[in-house]
Amino acid sequence: MAEADIYENPTTWDLDRYLGDEGERKRFELTADTINAQSESLLDVGTGNGAFLSFLERRSTPLRLRGLERSKAAIAAAECRAELVEGSIDALPFVDRSFDTVTALEVIEHLPHGVYTEALSEMARVSASQVLISVPYKERRLMVVCPECACRFSPIYHLRTFDERSLADLVPGFQLEGTTLVMTEVHWLITGVANRIRGLRDRLDGRIPVQTTCPQCAAVMGSAGLRQAARISDPGAPRRSLRSTVLSWVPKAQRAHWIIASYRRT
Repeated sequence: MAEADIYENPTTWDLDRYLGDEGERKRFELTADTINAQSESLLDVGTGNGAFLSFLERRSTPLRLRGLERSKAAIAAAECRAELVEGSIDALPFVDRSFDTVTALEVIEHLPHGVYTEALSEMARVSASQVLISVPYKERRLMVVCPECACRFSPIYHLRTFDERSLADLVPGFQLEGTTLVMTEVHWLITGVANRIRGLRDRLDGRIPVQTTCPQCAAVMGSAGLRQAARISDPGAPRRSLRSTVLSWVPKAQRAHWIIASYRRT
């Protein structure tokens, strides 16, 4: 699969990428606080490098933890103590109602049609009482066009966008119990305007993020021009330093970055 260029790349699974980021930690904290107090076991589906399981372990959780992940590179990079099982989200290798709580954090937005439906049914099948899902909230997806086959796709492989309405009846046999928005700070006005200008500029220039792989024809998109664009965005570059200095004077505002949905068995 073309996705293997990302998911089987060991550099993708640096634990600090998750636990070292304030926004990601906040998402983990709010998700952990949403776990049913009565739960004794938890399965994290699409666990990646086990970052959420590692977070729970650092909080000395009493839960019996287990993770499921399809990427061999992610499992090899895991630093959690919990066992990670290699497998697919649409065919979970567990019996019915094996775990009190099943989580899928930043997973289902990546799933193609068919796999998506089966994955939701499988999570419902192996959960005894609760399913917890977190996804980007009202995401405006950047789309790129493959120069080889003209396939239009998200360079981070997000296939759908979620809000409260689309999450309402998501998990079969479960009822939506509540949602929690994860707020992060952004620079008021400038960030939104700058992102739109950057998106328009990239579209006109034909720029595509470095190392993006087309999911249809598997073409790896990269060029000297793209590498130059990547250098400009390097945190150590002077232009970046100037941008950071300017933005330090700009007021910040809270925005909803992710949404956590909790479902209980009916």
